[in-house]
Amino acid sequence: MKPPYRVGVIGAGLKGTQHARAYQLDPRTEVVAVAEKDPEVLDLFQRRFGLQRGYTDYREMLANEPIDIAAPILPSTVIPEVVMASVEAGVKGVFCEKPMCVTLEEADRMVEACEANGVHFASGDAERNYDALWDARAVIESGEIGDVLSFRTYGGLGEIWGGGCQFLSVMRMFAWDAEVDWLTGWVEIDPWQNNDQGMAGSIHFENGINAYIYMRPGDVKGMEVLCEKGYLYYDWHQARIYKYGASGDEELIEYPASKHFGPDLDEDGWISMATRQDNSTRSFLDTMEAGVEPRCSGANMRKVLEIIVAMRESHRNGYARVGFPIEDRSLGVLPTPARAFGQRSVEGRADDWYWPALMSQKPE
Repeated sequence: MKPPYRVGVIGAGLKGTQHARAYQLDPRTEVVAVAEKDPEVLDLFQRRFGLQRGYTDYREMLANEPIDIAAPILPSTVIPEVVMASVEAGVKGVFCEKPMCVTLEEADRMVEACEANGVHFASGDAERNYDALWDARAVIESGEIGDVLSFRTYGGLGEIWGGGCQFLSVMRMFAWDAEVDWLTGWVEIDPWQNNDQGMAGSIHFENGINAYIYMRPGDVKGMEVLCEKGYLYYDWHQARIYKYGASGDEELIEYPASKHFGPDLDEDGWISMATRQDNSTRSFLDTMEAGVEPRCSGANMRKVLEIIVAMRESHRNGYARVGFPIEDRSLGVLPTPARAFGQRSVEGRADDWYWPALMSQKPE
């Protein structure tokens, strides 16, 4: 039996702890190192995961620890430099959080460096990693409800790079990851802002599939994948496949609903694992061992960012069609302050929210 992959976590906060716990539960990995600037958070992480040494500088950790997988669970403005440093340190895989960067140029640099060095690169504890959605995709691919014709997605409101990257990633998945030919789009507030905001639009893929993103969900939420003989409806919690019939739509398959973290504790005293985190970590390791692209790869997230930038650029140019690829790679979207710079940096590590949330992961 080969030894487990050695994981180094960079960023030991709430989300970093959840990633580390998912690795701890998988026999193929062992959390061996951590880097975290906050000494109190670092100490808590070390005690929880039984680590003798912790680092306040991730560069020191990469230089001193033989890491196989780097897990930079960090703000978007920091992730690119840490991914590049991890690649230079010789890791085999990088699984960072989302949004993974600000500009297309940063996305290009990370994806190209990982590809050139054979590094398995994934981004995001993401819904695109759900086993149930891949099972549904296989049913559609079998032809049982015919070819995919179009999508309807409801709810581009709020932050499309921070949270909306989820549904855009799933949309690309059911479009067979085809390249975008062109799109038109618009934003919720101000097209001349580079900040993340709600967006909507019409996307035409090169394989002929069309997607329509509605900004305000109304009474409907989620995504519909419309096929020749039926459709998939996914409400961001549970997926169902229906087949058209003479007397109405017939439900063919109802997939298990996903669950969030907690509220119950597992046998080790940790808050119970969320479906998305479990599926994301496990699928990353599965694809790493198989030598195939991760379900929610860095390359996928680069395509998602390009779609988002194009929707805003369409609005800036009078709702004009925008073709792909986008030539100006300096363009990008700045995520919300908490995602871009870190929630603790923006709001402070106040005892009335952060520490209780972190402690709830494994109450003492």
